[in-house]
Amino acid sequence: MGSVDRAFSLPDALQIKGNPGTVLANAGHHWAIQLGLWPQSLDFLNTIHLNTLIMTWAGMALILLFAFLFTRKLALYPSNFQVVGESIFDLCRSITTSTGGKKGDTFLFYIGSLFVFILVANLMGQLPLRLIPLPQGELIAATGDFNVPAALAVFTVMMYFYFGIKKKGLSYFKHYIQPFPVFLPFNILEDFTRPFSLMLRLYANILVGELLAGIMLGAAPYVAPSMVICLELFVAIIQAYIFAVLSSVYIALLSAEDH
Repeated sequence: MGSVDRAFSLPDALQIKGNPGTVLANAGHHWAIQLGLWPQSLDFLNTIHLNTLIMTWAGMALILLFAFLFTRKLALYPSNFQVVGESIFDLCRSITTSTGGKKGDTFLFYIGSLFVFILVANLMGQLPLRLIPLPQGELIAATGDFNVPAALAVFTVMMYFYFGIKKKGLSYFKHYIQPFPVFLPFNILEDFTRPFSLMLRLYANILVGELLAGIMLGAAPYVAPSMVICLELFVAIIQAYIFAVLSSVYIALLSAEDH
């Protein structure tokens, strides 16, 4: 993963007592290690953020555990646990059917996986895991690392290329010269702005929430953080939903017959 570290200093009034010089709100700082597998010209590929990997794999483990428990004892009269699982499935299916109609079922597996992963990653960022000491950085939401939203956005691009080419073959690329060939550079640029907007929206909202929570922890440690966490729980759910909806819209749009 590439390294996009951000460091900033807070005023002395916002520093946590007992830890002089430590900025607990520095959510852009990561526990980075260097692999040394690539030449110096590609040095950014040598950097791995271990705190992001830990949170990402922990999130995937929780999702797999939930999926196992949800599918282990399916019943005609569902338990409360099964109702939760079915509700999540219905929500994901409503996203794909509302944007792609019946053909939305063909990419439901991706949109569902995307929504659940982002939701779990965002919510895990609200747990007090940053109190666990690390050699560097903190355990924050995986989506608070620039590389994770960027990777998810790239996956979405790959998926709408895949479904578009699968549906139309090589004629898929004709949309780049529609309605006139002079629009070619603008249509190409659009393919870059879509993933960039997805990435930036998710990353900025989650990172700002992490930074705000850290600042409020220093300014009013007994009241403000609770208010920020409640707000961030809402943002975590909304951002996962928006990312999934826009990804579904892009896939449905670019694989449509009349596009």
